[in-house]
Amino acid sequence: MITVSKVGGIDDPVWTLPPGDDLREGRPNWRTRVAAVSLLGVIALGVVYPALAAVASRKDYGTFAFWKVPNRIDFCGRRYDVGGPEKGNPALFEAQDRAKGAHWTFLSWTFSGRSIYAVVAPLSPPRNTVCTMALYIPLGGGNWETYGLSGGP
Repeated sequence: MITVSKVGGIDDPVWTLPPGDDLREGRPNWRTRVAAVSLLGVIALGVVYPALAAVASRKDYGTFAFWKVPNRIDFCGRRYDVGGPEKGNPALFEAQDRAKGAHWTFLSWTFSGRSIYAVVAPLSPPRNTVCTMALYIPLGGGNWETYGLSGGP
């Protein structure tokens, strides 16, 4: 005579959770959710920002390469074209501009965080007065990328 014994089943200890374990039907806890949302945010920031910055940089600075020095800059309703590197300091650039009340000032940042500076004269009537003749982006070591006013004053 052959005896068959029952293997497995609901009462089998292999298929039951030990007391105290909570499965919660596969739902992640709040830490897992926060980690997942954070990871998705970092991925989105790493993919979406460069794409948007490249498109906006092309529109504003004439190049998709937002991490490089711009090809042009639009400021004060005028276009400034790249003029090449120049060695100097803000005091020298300010001394070159003979406009009354002209002063060295920070204007803006590019999409990669490069600062844009200029020697800016206060606007006086008539309203179509040019704000500045040149813009500057620091390259380091006392070198500056210059941008001259396109088409003259």
